[in-house]
Amino acid sequence: METSVLIPSSPILDITDYNKKTINTSNFYQAYKAIAHGDLQNRLKPLSSIKATEKESYFTNIIPLAILHSEFESFTNEALQNNAVSRDSEGYLIRNNFQENLFKREHISIASPLRSQKRGLLTTYNLSEENIINTTSNPINLIEIDFNDDLGFRNINTNENITVNYLEAGEKNIIFRLTLSDNTVITRTATINITYSNEDLEQHYNRSITTFTGSTIADLSPYGETTSHPGVGEYELFLSSDNILDKPIFLVDGFDPGDGRRISGIYELLNFESDGTTSNLGDLVREEGYDIIILNFPVYTRLSDTTIIDGGVDFIERNAMLLVDLINLINLQKIGTNQNVIIGPSMGGLISRYALNYMENVNMNHDTRLWISFDSPHHGANVPIGFQHQFNFLAFGLDDFWVLGDQNVEELQPIINGMLTSSAARQMLTDQFEPHITNSDGVTFNSSLSLPRAHNHKSILDSRINALTDSGFPELPRKVSIINGSGSNNRYQDNSAASNDLVPGSQILNADINIMTGADLKVQTYFTPNAGSQLTTSKVHLDFAWWFPLANDRVNNASSSSFSYSNGIDAASGGLFDIGGLTEDLDTNGLVGEFLNALKTDFFNFIPTVSAMAFQITSNEINWFHTPTGITSSRGINNITPFDAWYMPQENEPHVTLTEQNVDFALNEIFQETLSTNILQPNSTIRLTQNPVRNNLTILSSHQYDNTKISIVDTTGKLVYTQTLTLNKQTSIPINIASGLYILNIETQNTQSLRIKLLVK
Repeated sequence: METSVLIPSSPILDITDYNKKTINTSNFYQAYKAIAHGDLQNRLKPLSSIKATEKESYFTNIIPLAILHSEFESFTNEALQNNAVSRDSEGYLIRNNFQENLFKREHISIASPLRSQKRGLLTTYNLSEENIINTTSNPINLIEIDFNDDLGFRNINTNENITVNYLEAGEKNIIFRLTLSDNTVITRTATINITYSNEDLEQHYNRSITTFTGSTIADLSPYGETTSHPGVGEYELFLSSDNILDKPIFLVDGFDPGDGRRISGIYELLNFESDGTTSNLGDLVREEGYDIIILNFPVYTRLSDTTIIDGGVDFIERNAMLLVDLINLINLQKIGTNQNVIIGPSMGGLISRYALNYMENVNMNHDTRLWISFDSPHHGANVPIGFQHQFNFLAFGLDDFWVLGDQNVEELQPIINGMLTSSAARQMLTDQFEPHITNSDGVTFNSSLSLPRAHNHKSILDSRINALTDSGFPELPRKVSIINGSGSNNRYQDNSAASNDLVPGSQILNADINIMTGADLKVQTYFTPNAGSQLTTSKVHLDFAWWFPLANDRVNNASSSSFSYSNGIDAASGGLFDIGGLTEDLDTNGLVGEFLNALKTDFFNFIPTVSAMAFQITSNEINWFHTPTGITSSRGINNITPFDAWYMPQENEPHVTLTEQNVDFALNEIFQETLSTNILQPNSTIRLTQNPVRNNLTILSSHQYDNTKISIVDTTGKLVYTQTLTLNKQTSIPINIASGLYILNIETQNTQSLRIKLLVK
């Protein structure tokens, strides 16, 4: 050898690809651990030490930079095929042919920030000398970096802070230019996502976001937490045009790993499409004098025990106590006697349910008249167990190849650590991968535990939330549910041209990925099976060619069974999760990209209809394929639900999707106290037969009114209907206008103009 760094070709990825493309922090970690393992002189510190600098940056607020410059050698395919190298019984590599050249020489030169994202336009970077890893004999004489701040390249001195003031948030491509002692110039690019801090938003957009530490502390000891800490939340007020906080509507964020939505993204959850244009439910209600209060759960550092808390996936109870504090605060600040409306999308429905239940339990006045649960998992959420097994295996099950080293896919680890094993996921998932694993390797499923198994955190949460009130739901406000799962138990389809229905046991992935000469990754995934049956829902086979002596084939499968009383949850009707959203931050080249391209579906059932409607169950036996008897607001004897009214679509829709139809339903519920059939004056002789209306507007009058002008304007003031006619006792007027909130004006010859808020469905 010439380099003293031996890296046999990886069965998972080729790190030299990183020389050719823009990389991220996970790519840097992947390459670093490969070089560290292959370095026969043991010059590199463990990857865990590098990752520790990333964690430290959350407390120092200084983004560490790192450079890896290394030459290394791999075995040639010809040497392996000719059996010029083999492995003996003790695992040592043996050279069998001294005439043949075994090695091919390669290099990798990459650089990256050791954070994938940073909050705040004013950003400080630091390149410490110990984070410049150079295993070659060619020193780096000059380091220049363009931080994508329009200032071009600047010379970098090690161990010095570098201040960069970005003008706007977004994905930043940082360009590193390295000049070696032989005058070779290497240019590499990496990314970091810069988001606005609250201070930035106030300075640049006059937005005022308040961060607060909870005063009501949730007891988390049932989960094994020895110390119960307060949570940290942030909220922003979006007042109506009168600039008076008098008609509050709370919008509570849901499951949000890494705080990817922030408050602006939470407000955008209220977007919906209407006649080809995007409207927003929040804007509509603010035009009617309502005020929006958005509660977000950020990522924050807890100094008391140097812990980084991702609020978007934290314990539901801790976030619920933040909502309790915010409700109390707003109730003290608001003007007038209007009661609150609370909207909980997704996990926000569980957080708000827990908060309201708690307040009623301790006789605390939440002053809430309406609670809207928006596609929330009251009986649990679902991520196909086959996906969970595969992601966990690829992220953590490839670390024991003796010669090849740790092959775990770094990019998939945040999906496991930040999502599937988060406190919130453990509390919500009806089938979670951890209870299936009894093997010490942390990835192999126990075949005798094939039935769905929730983490014990879920039963703890269910017990606690149901114990707070007699019904397990808030009992003082009106309770309504908007769901995205089919109310007719319809199936959702695969992504083929034929759009076939996905059913229990459907194969959704069949990939044979050729990663390197001599190694294939064969992956198959199936939906959970029909009631009372079992199948292998996940098959992972890392197949090495017969001549490849450095590793044995690796097979890791997972079987799933369904209870006798229900088909498997994966194919049930429900609000759909976009798989692209699960992997949007991943590199779509190589292994992950081929995995995604081989999928036969873009969605999976995330919030089952039965869960979002909280249908009453017996003995905890849930039939995920239960068909509600009619989409009405009356209770059916087989469809007992705690909700007073609800909206269910016919077809399955993407999770937390607003449509014209469910927005009309929401507006009707929100405006119920202000909508009327009377034309303002109590003694008016003109009234409507009903409000909201659909297709026809019927006006009742006690007298005949000739030459009466009828006009309807939308919330922007645009005239959408006008007619002059005679009112005589009962007058029906056909209208053909889009669903939404309008103002109806009636002008008679004998009285002044009369106005009423009109909701068209």
